[in-house]
Amino acid sequence: MRQALQLVFTLAFSWTLVSCQSSQVKTAPEPTAPAPAEQAPTAQADASRRAVASAVPASDVPELTEDIVFNLLAGEVAAQRGALDQAYAHQLQAALLSGDATAAERATRLALHMDKGELAVKAASLWVELAPADLTARQLLVVLMLRQDENAPVLDHLKTIVRISEGNDENGFLNVMAAINRELKRESAMGLMRRLVLEFPGDPRGGYALAIAALVDKDYAAAEKEADRLVAAHPDWPKGYLVLSRVYLSQDDKPKARGLLADAVRRFPADPFLLSAYARLLVDAKELQAAYEQFLRLEKIESEGGDASYWLGLIALELGEDEAARGHFLQLLDTDKQTDVAAYYLGRIAEKREQSRQAVQWYQRVDGGDYRDEAQVRSVKLMAAMGETREAFDWLQRMRIQYPDQAARYYLIEVELLREHGTPAQVMALFDTAIGALPESNELLYARGLYAATQNRVDILERDLLRVIANDPKHADALNALGYTLADQTDRHQEALDYIQRALALKPDSAAILDSMGWVLFRLGRNQEAIGYLRQAYDKLPDAEIAAHLGEVLWVTGEQQQAREIWQGILDKTPQSEHVLEVMRRLEI
Repeated sequence: MRQALQLVFTLAFSWTLVSCQSSQVKTAPEPTAPAPAEQAPTAQADASRRAVASAVPASDVPELTEDIVFNLLAGEVAAQRGALDQAYAHQLQAALLSGDATAAERATRLALHMDKGELAVKAASLWVELAPADLTARQLLVVLMLRQDENAPVLDHLKTIVRISEGNDENGFLNVMAAINRELKRESAMGLMRRLVLEFPGDPRGGYALAIAALVDKDYAAAEKEADRLVAAHPDWPKGYLVLSRVYLSQDDKPKARGLLADAVRRFPADPFLLSAYARLLVDAKELQAAYEQFLRLEKIESEGGDASYWLGLIALELGEDEAARGHFLQLLDTDKQTDVAAYYLGRIAEKREQSRQAVQWYQRVDGGDYRDEAQVRSVKLMAAMGETREAFDWLQRMRIQYPDQAARYYLIEVELLREHGTPAQVMALFDTAIGALPESNELLYARGLYAATQNRVDILERDLLRVIANDPKHADALNALGYTLADQTDRHQEALDYIQRALALKPDSAAILDSMGWVLFRLGRNQEAIGYLRQAYDKLPDAEIAAHLGEVLWVTGEQQQAREIWQGILDKTPQSEHVLEVMRRLEI
């Protein structure tokens, strides 16, 4: 029936176009009872029946009455004309006459489009009656009933949703929660869910759904209560311990989560989810050897591999076990999962062993992911270090041709290579070529501006960064770089302050911009304000350049001891820090 009626739906649209051109279009009446059997079929109905019969096997052709065909087609005509009430009535009548769920679904969606809840409930109820195993129909009916009345009798429908979902190998309680959460307040939804869970006392998935729902709402006390109840009622179900550990972690109680998972792993030594969760907690606690052992166990029981091999490779690298790491990443590569990650780390291992040729080959296999850019930079640097500078440049050119949408990025990699193996004039010439090819690339303009500043060409920096800002007035990094350079290398301090203020408004938590604000205020003689901004910047990012700025302002305001302590803290970590040593030389310290 469904196949044949669906064909009628399809035929209806084209027939509507023909009918609308006729001067004898019949006005669609309200739905009526089936026509008497002796009534002669119209030519149109007869034509539709012949079309259906010719399109499907004879055994599948339904007994289409004139009223079924008429209501289907009249509904289509009404919908095309925007008469949605009539379209709804005809589709609903077609569903009643034919017993086909498709028409009931269409009637339901028409009622939803008209925002008529009672009509939608009526049509959806028929849809469920005609297609009792349709999960979408059940969920939508529940939503519509609760929308009309939050105390609607939906429990039987919810029980059916659970059973249908079980046949699809899904957690039906989660499907129920997704349906009722949209229409009920949290307390009402949880109360209805608890009633549903009581209907399935032997199924732990109900308690799991309750705990997850409370976690999503960040009601950690309720989540812990539900998870505790789940574990107590179903101590042999491993997922209960997983959800309880997530509750502990959500409350930042890592020791409690770790203890729970350690006990659970002893009870269920072959459960991959418990092993993975416990091993990750050990990594977080920096107990790498213990984590490595757990991931080894996981690797043996994983059906498809991948996750354990990835973690084993990373941990082995951290432990200095390069050969073991190499084996794990090769195994990860064999699983055809995270191949870019595996190739990247295999390249790093080969590079560490001074196997440059192998490293390049691995790096060039990294086609995507987070490590692609670094892999490509390392690849061309290694090629240049092996004396293959020309080959490196040729490879970058091929990449620009092959991936024109990534041309700017490959130009920047070439710039990086030329900075190490060429002259400043060659670097600027390459920038000129790149920007000539991509004149609107903010990425290239910004990079050339910053490089020009290192060559004391403030004029080029200003020209390029003003172009970037004109293209993108909210480019905070360009505003900051221009403001900082003007503050540091010119006497245009008030103008610099304006640019930095605009940048800070866009990125108020940026340590770099806070540092620039402190520095320009210092240059304007507003030392106490400067110290406030520089302290904020240093608290967020205690690097050498910010330390040099903060120390200098403290020094000139008489806080020499504080300045020394800040500088010494940097020198203890990086004795050759040029930023700190330069300011100390300039201040003759």
